[in-house]
Amino acid sequence: MKTKIRFTLKFKFILMIASVIVSTAITLTTYFVYSQRNFLISFTERKGMDIAKRLANSADLNISLQFPNVLKNLTENTLYEEDVIYAVIYDRSGGILAESGTTDSEVKSYLLDSKPTSSDILLYDKKLMKRNSFKTKKIGEVFEVLMPMVTYDTLRLNVGASLANNYMRENDDSGDIAGIVRVGVSLERINKEVDKITKSVIGLTVIVIIASILLSFFLIRVLLNPIKELALGTRKIAAGNLSYRVPLTSSDELSDLAESFNSMAQDLQSYVDELDNEKQDLLKLKIMLEQRSKELEETLDKVQSIQQELLRSEKFATIGRLAASVAHELRNPLASLKNISYYLSKMGVFEDVKAKKMLDMLSSDVSRANKIITDLLDYSRAKKLNKLEMWIDEFVDKAISNVALPQNIEIVKNFEHFKGVVDPDKMTQVIINLISNARDAMPDGGTITVSCKKKNTSYEIKITDTGIGMSAETAAHIFDPLYTTKLKGIGLGLSIVKEIVDAHFGAITVDSVEGKGTVFTITLPME
Repeated sequence: MKTKIRFTLKFKFILMIASVIVSTAITLTTYFVYSQRNFLISFTERKGMDIAKRLANSADLNISLQFPNVLKNLTENTLYEEDVIYAVIYDRSGGILAESGTTDSEVKSYLLDSKPTSSDILLYDKKLMKRNSFKTKKIGEVFEVLMPMVTYDTLRLNVGASLANNYMRENDDSGDIAGIVRVGVSLERINKEVDKITKSVIGLTVIVIIASILLSFFLIRVLLNPIKELALGTRKIAAGNLSYRVPLTSSDELSDLAESFNSMAQDLQSYVDELDNEKQDLLKLKIMLEQRSKELEETLDKVQSIQQELLRSEKFATIGRLAASVAHELRNPLASLKNISYYLSKMGVFEDVKAKKMLDMLSSDVSRANKIITDLLDYSRAKKLNKLEMWIDEFVDKAISNVALPQNIEIVKNFEHFKGVVDPDKMTQVIINLISNARDAMPDGGTITVSCKKKNTSYEIKITDTGIGMSAETAAHIFDPLYTTKLKGIGLGLSIVKEIVDAHFGAITVDSVEGKGTVFTITLPME
């Protein structure tokens, strides 16, 4: 059984209307372009003939009176006319009396090949002009006119007025052909104008066709939509979608049918809704309980987070107040001990080596205690920054030079040259602290690699060592205040480092493997 191809009414209407519109538009466009082209070319040809006729009328007397300079001026003046590319005046024997605009090689070749002979000139009709056309690669299509120049009795010409002379030239057959005027007019501008008009008309035609098809599509859609909606409504109701209603878009018999259809669907929907009401109420209650449970869990999480933050803040505040108090109380006695140690070492009265060693130990411990006090004060103070724009690679290199490193530790620098904004004093303290930690982590020597790398809106300073590394538990608490794995120190160095980085709106991370080394990565904004 053959399958019958089915076309909708919309497709048939659109195809029919589109065919009429396209055929009509193509016919009108072709006629308009053809008529415009003929009109413009005819106008240009008439113009060329008028120019040739004026030149012939102006030149005939000067030929008889032998004024070559005047003839040359006439040909040159002819070139001022629009589209005229050459003008030539021949005598009756075919010799050139004057010419202008014949410098193009193709034009010269054509004029030479088609030069009129004396016998050609004698056979010319006095009242008839010849027309030719040819093409060149450079100029394009050229239309030329050959106009005979007729001379009359000189006495008669001198006696009569100009109107009488013109009448004589047109109606008197007694004159002689004195030569030929040859004028060439370029049709390239006209062809370009015709091409431009053609493109414009074709573009306008396409727009009109598209607009007409769209308009017809809209009108057909308005006419056929009610039928389509009824068919769609029938399928949806049959499939069980009782909530669907056929839209009432018109006020005719189709609207009455759609209204009856919607009434039937409404009655069916009412029975189904009554059965679903209880189920919907249970579902709503379940959803409300789930939402309440979720809200309680979120509130509990927030309370626990706030509680932990309050405990942490109170702990840090207590540490800060204690640090400031202890630091101020201890700094003056330590300064006195430092001065006493310096004074005794300068006196040089200790001949006992052990006594001198103990004095040096005293000085070293006083310096270490002073550093601890400095760390306590730095931790307790608010971190106020004085940011400056500078070359980051030069700044990091200068900060590294402030750390004393033993000979068995090598520094590798991998810097990119770029500018960034940073507090030089605070960040110098950060880099010195991290380099010092890397040095202490390599008692047997190793390599410290420092790199600076620019990203899109931030830059990265990375310090890598090949030391003893640390465990995952230590790395998790390394930035906590008072947490340390060293025998000496109170565990505030890295806490201060993190506070300085945080004050720059940056971030610091640590990645360490026991026995292989540690990597500290500082990420800071460019501005």
